[in-house]
Amino acid sequence: MKKLVAVIFSLFVALGGAFAQSQVSALPEDEIKVDLSVKEYTPENQHLDKDDRTGKVRIKYVPMVDEVRIYYTTMYETYDNGKAMNTVLGCLEDFLKENKYYHYKYMEKDRERYFKDSRGIRWAEYSSHVKFSR
Repeated sequence: MKKLVAVIFSLFVALGGAFAQSQVSALPEDEIKVDLSVKEYTPENQHLDKDDRTGKVRIKYVPMVDEVRIYYTTMYETYDNGKAMNTVLGCLEDFLKENKYYHYKYMEKDRERYFKDSRGIRWAEYSSHVKFSR
């Protein structure tokens, strides 16, 4: 009985190997090029409050997936959550118009981060992760 099971199993393996097809891509690998590069830039109009002299906004944009990560950084002593949110919203609206999108949605909750630089100065960073729609 064991020999019969072994013979049947080896026949299945042999037939499976004989009829197996090699997997060939429909497109040559040279033609498949996906651009997931990140474009980082600073917007011209940063919508900063007139009292905020240390604040700056930077945007990381991935055009292939229409996603943006936007960061607002300022000194900890001058940081205000409401002003940070308004600054980011203003820059997002400008980005929406410049790149001809009509809608965006948040991919995750906005984040706040506090840190010290190499000189011991405390900074606050407010960030958003947004997906745009055409």
